[in-house]
Amino acid sequence: MKDYKKLTIEAYDRMAQNFSDTHFDSMYTSEFKKFTSLLKGNKVLEIGCGAGRDGELFIKNGYDYIGTDASSEMLKIAQKRTPSGVFKQMDYYNLDFPANTFDGFWASASFLHVPKKDVSKLITEAKRILKSGGVGFISVKERTGVDEGLIGQPIFGNIARYFSFYSRGEFKDKLKEAGLEVVKITKIVENDERKTLWFCYIVRKP
Repeated sequence: MKDYKKLTIEAYDRMAQNFSDTHFDSMYTSEFKKFTSLLKGNKVLEIGCGAGRDGELFIKNGYDYIGTDASSEMLKIAQKRTPSGVFKQMDYYNLDFPANTFDGFWASASFLHVPKKDVSKLITEAKRILKSGGVGFISVKERTGVDEGLIGQPIFGNIARYFSFYSRGEFKDKLKEAGLEVVKITKIVENDERKTLWFCYIVRKP
């Protein structure tokens, strides 16, 4: 397999400003409310913060927030967008935090960028940094054709990124296998030309 991780990070570095300009408003308003209502504390880690769209929302609402991303160019935009925010470049497979640190993690459209054979490693690592009783949010795209692979989109100049697509039950099983309780699953339609379908999972660490 090609070095999907390197290619995807390089893709986001190249398309960072375009991506930020086309993903300005969060589509997870109701999911944000549900997620935050379940938090027992205010310490939140975002895994894949991108250009800082959702991070801005957490910070404005007073959460003790840290945003992480693998793309240095995306992080520059996130920091400029919210100067008071804490943003760190980090590998999702090895989050540089002690176990049981956060009350919640937020992973919007980040876990879908790894091969299916590896996604359980990311889920387990996200679980590790959660406190007992902590909650997490993960969104992935619904599988409607292609299962996984390097894909380019015209809106971003056909720069290839790695995508994995899932059925509702397929990703739910991955979460349960990792020992997470699935609290809620929501299917939403993105307001874009493709009407992209997303599954949103809210989970809890026992």
